[in-house]
Amino acid sequence: MANYLLMLHGTPWSNQSVLSACQFARAAIKSGNTVSTIFLYQDAVLNAINTLDIPSDELNGQSHLLQLKNEHDIKLMLCVTAAEKRGLTEANIHSNFTISGLAEFAELTTQADKVIQFK
Repeated sequence: MANYLLMLHGTPWSNQSVLSACQFARAAIKSGNTVSTIFLYQDAVLNAINTLDIPSDELNGQSHLLQLKNEHDIKLMLCVTAAEKRGLTEANIHSNFTISGLAEFAELTTQADKVIQFK
């Protein structure tokens, strides 16, 4: 079976890509594969804001990511540079997300069988 590394680029509230990535992760795990990490890049880092408050009738990518983390212990990492450009620091990200760099992402790609981007 394959080990997947997923990379997200979309915002938590207006982009189907976050939901698609979560659906893909669930299907992959159900099929016996693993999803080790979901790496948030560009506007996707906004999914990690700890004060994110999205109305219940709108898409909430963060809630889907957190549910995956809780159910399958998938690492949720975000790019430090993309986070800093958007005003995010350790102080204002949700505790289930980890700030890391592209160097760590590059290392993760060497451990994954497949890397899939969702834009």
